[in-house]
Amino acid sequence: MNAAASRLLGRPKDMEKRAAILAAASRLILDLGFERATVDAIAAAAGVSKLTVYSHFADKEGLFVALIAAKCEEHFEQRAFVEMAPLGPREALSRIAGAFLSLMYHPDVVALHRVLMTSACSATHMNEVFWQAGPAPTLDALATLLARFDTDGQLDVSDPDRAADQFFAMLKGGDHLRTVLGVGAPPDKAALAALAQDTVDTFLRAYAPPNV
Repeated sequence: MNAAASRLLGRPKDMEKRAAILAAASRLILDLGFERATVDAIAAAAGVSKLTVYSHFADKEGLFVALIAAKCEEHFEQRAFVEMAPLGPREALSRIAGAFLSLMYHPDVVALHRVLMTSACSATHMNEVFWQAGPAPTLDALATLLARFDTDGQLDVSDPDRAADQFFAMLKGGDHLRTVLGVGAPPDKAALAALAQDTVDTFLRAYAPPNV
């Protein structure tokens, strides 16, 4: 068997181990916090060696970044939102809104926000790592899509970065903060669907091109 064939045969097993490591890291980081969830503990929970963890991820920070990216991809599939341009503003933004709300109210993501709000985690640079792995590329992706709609004359968006921020801010609102703080129950599916629709309607009115 040549080397290429050997690598192909080994790939599914490697991916299974990677998935097991990510699942274990998610459980332990959410239960213990980033600092207390050691690589040794993650390896043991995943049923792999510490060396195997490092063969997939350079360090615990790299594992955390991969965890955030995997959770985003689970809901967004991919964040190349500009590929949705042919759908038109309403359909594209509706799909993004629905996926974003599904992500924000996923129990693991709510728990992760709580972890990031703890003093132990805030004392590290992991909040910045989280921002660069999750929110920042998502905002950039939406800004790119909005710039395309502006160029095509379908929307009038002079500042795509600000508009992208406004769009996601309207979706989160106070309900998400109340949920993270545990002072309110998450909205049900019907309420989230209505929120997504209202947000898209409001956004499209605000950024409608002239004479439309």
